This record gives sequence, C-alpha cells and structure tokens, in this order.
Amino acid sequence: MWWHKLIRDWTKTDYAFFSSFTWILVFSLLVLVRLIERRTHDLAFAAVFSLVMIPFELLVIAAFQKYSSNTEEISTYPTLLPKDFEVNSLLKNDKILVFFYAEWCPFCRKSYHLLKTLDESQSKVFRVDLSEENNPLWDSLKIKTVPTLIAFKDGTEFWRADGTSMVGLREKDLKQAIIATS
Repeated sequence: MWWHKLIRDWTKTDYAFFSSFTWILVFSLLVLVRLIERRTHDLAFAAVFSLVMIPFELLVIAAFQKYSSNTEEISTYPTLLPKDFEVNSLLKNDKILVFFYAEWCPFCRKSYHLLKTLDESQSKVFRVDLSEENNPLWDSLKIKTVPTLIAFKDGTEFWRADGTSMVGLREKDLKQAIIATS
C-alpha cells in the first residue's frame, strides 16, 4: 500500500501529537453538539466515535500527500534507473550529481525549487525516483532518507547530502554540492 510509507516515516511523537489533536478536536465538537442539543447521555458515543475517526483522518492526509505530488518542476532533469547504476557506464562521465526523491515525500517536493541552483554547477544533474519501497538503490547506495543528493566522480560516490528531518535539502546543501563538483 502506498500510504504505509507516509505513516512508516512518522515518529511516535508525530503520530501521538496528530492522534491527540484529532481526538480532542472531534471529541470537543461532538460534545459541544450534544450539549447544545441537551443530549448528555450520548457523550460515551461521542468519545468512541471520535477515537474511531483517527485512522480515517490518517488516510485522508496520506491521500492528500500522495496525489499532491508534482514532479513537473524537476522533469527537465534526466531520469536514472537502477539498471543505470549496475552498468555504471553513465556514472563514468566525470562528475555528476544525482537527486534521489520519492513522490510521496513532502520534503522532497519542498526541495524541488532549490534544484535550479544546481544549474550553476559544471556537473550534469540527474534524478532518481525512489517511491517504490523495493527499489534496490535504497540498499545498494545506503540511502536512509529522501531527499538525498549524491555526487559521483568516475562512478564513485565522493560527496553526499542527506535531507534534514522535517526540512529536506537546504539551500546550503546545494551550494556545497556546487563547490564539491567544481
């Protein structure tokens, strides 16, 4: 399932905060309606109903993030596939920068506009979509988080910037990439 990736990457704190906030909001609204209607004997129903709503709300958020993916901003960069890393022929060209992202990742989408600064570098820039959990590049390149930006020289990795938690790539990461590949 595509939505498990979103929930999988949440920390326990994220999930607890979201669940608590949602439960308090829904429960408060239901209690308010019951009190206005003078049906206080239904408050147990309000508590149970608001708890049952939490998984549905998580699915709505996951669906929103899944379908709000917009990769047009980075479509000008050529795409690499896992087989390109096996053959290694493309990576043998001097210095290249590879942007690893996932369509479901909101922090990757937040980093798309920063990639334009890489046009200043003298390296060719490629992109790799890691949206699928079984993509072999997760393991072979030891990618722990997306977005990740890796620089290769003659097929060997020599520089890497992993996205910062809850932020993604920062402008200073891309500036360092330009310096590293100059």
